[in-house]
Amino acid sequence: MRFQLLALFLSVLMLSGMTHSAPVPAEMLTDNVLVDAPEQGPANSLIPFDDMVIVALSLIGTPYKYGGVSPETGFDCSGLVKYVLGLSSTVTLPRTSADMYRMGGKDVPLDDMVPGDLVFFKVKSKRINHVAVYIGEGRFVHAPSTGNFVRVDILGKNYWQRYIAGARRVIPEMVASRP
Repeated sequence: MRFQLLALFLSVLMLSGMTHSAPVPAEMLTDNVLVDAPEQGPANSLIPFDDMVIVALSLIGTPYKYGGVSPETGFDCSGLVKYVLGLSSTVTLPRTSADMYRMGGKDVPLDDMVPGDLVFFKVKSKRINHVAVYIGEGRFVHAPSTGNFVRVDILGKNYWQRYIAGARRVIPEMVASRP
């Protein structure tokens, strides 16, 4: 049900003419404090974990670009993950999928994943070479490869089942709040 609501939300955005990514509010790009509210003191502008799914879905259609790290220029898989999780946490992720896997975090059984967990793959390789953001209901958002666009895929598909290496919860706030 939750995924259906998110898909409906995304459909409305697409019908309204939004074909690529939504702009990130300026306050999210300023060292995690709101610029326009000095009288209120510093405020944390990180988005809630649940909104991370909406951000990830809003990036669907963004072109794949090797080494890409932004909606304006495009994303590769690790650039997309770093961007999406960076809006929800103060954790600094490494640049590559292999380094993200090596950084640790909490190993999570595939059946226990929650939105925001990272899913790692060994696509036609013996090493980790692909990463995605889990968004719930067996689905993940990722930037698949050159010539493609950011999209949603299903973990249960034979292709992805063949290459899945595991899942990790890397955001410290999520590790602390979820067993």
